[in-house]
Amino acid sequence: MKTAIITGGGSGIGLATAQALSREGYRVGLIGRRAEVLQSAVEAITQAGGEAWAAAVDVCDQAAVEAFVAATIDRFGQIDLLINNAGSFKLTPFADMTLTEWRDTLDVNLTGAFICAKAVWPYLDNGHLINVSSVAGVQAYPGCAAYSASKYGLIGLSEVLALEGKARNIRVHVICPGNTQTELWGDQAPAIVKARMLQPDDIAEVIRWLAVSPPRVSFDKVVIRPTHNPWAAD
Repeated sequence: MKTAIITGGGSGIGLATAQALSREGYRVGLIGRRAEVLQSAVEAITQAGGEAWAAAVDVCDQAAVEAFVAATIDRFGQIDLLINNAGSFKLTPFADMTLTEWRDTLDVNLTGAFICAKAVWPYLDNGHLINVSSVAGVQAYPGCAAYSASKYGLIGLSEVLALEGKARNIRVHVICPGNTQTELWGDQAPAIVKARMLQPDDIAEVIRWLAVSPPRVSFDKVVIRPTHNPWAAD
């Protein structure tokens, strides 16, 4: 049985991915900030016949991330897959953006991914790293200065790690989802728009597909867009 760690694993894309991978026979370790949400996720996966565990860990807390990784190695002796999914998103015009908001967004979306990848990297020989970027990492949108900067940066980090991981047979992939209906949107989009967005299961299916793809195969960044623009009027 393979072992996966998923950040932001308690809800949205992270939870859908954990469930999809569990059905593929992975045991899944979930990282997130909210203990109650994580516990509910673990219970759902366990009740469906999977194996899951979790800890309330901030991906920006290097010591806590390293402790979770070390505990996983002590328990299972291996980590086969890391999915950096934890994210922060707030639509703010550049003129209104504060330095705190800028730093917080880059800390979660980019530095957090670095910290998690760094902690897992020594154990990932013949394994797999999948980073969740965004279409905002390949295309600019108003109100997304910090978010786009973090997601463009995550693609750059992924491409470097893909090169550096080849000698150890570590595959590194990055996906770039379009508008997806998760709680990160909050009240930043009307309900009718959110209802037309991609669903977490849609993104999880792409991640699952990458995870089980043949080891001899690698992919460039995978951009996932809704068939129809959810913001367009009917």
